[in-house]
Amino acid sequence: MNDIGQVGPTSGFGAASAASRITEASAAYRASAQSEIAPSAPRWAEGRDRVELSEHARHLDAIRAMPDVRMAKVEAIKQAIASGTYESPEKLQSAIDGLLRDLNG
Repeated sequence: MNDIGQVGPTSGFGAASAASRITEASAAYRASAQSEIAPSAPRWAEGRDRVELSEHARHLDAIRAMPDVRMAKVEAIKQAIASGTYESPEKLQSAIDGLLRDLNG
């Protein structure tokens, strides 16, 4: 007594069905890359959510990719600021230039 229906290429869950969905999706992707007009989604993808990253998210990602903070250097700078020997227009400009260089890649 077998209560489980047939699983395979004819049921929609098998490898053939997955392969056809992949082929359909890749064709839609290729069409969107070649056209300025947004392609229609494949039949199986209708009503699905999608994700778009904002420019703000890209900047945050760039910040996260920056190297870790060197605490010894931070402490030395804090002491120089506290003693009044750190602040100068040249050092400030150098810090700004370095930050912009890191953010722009």
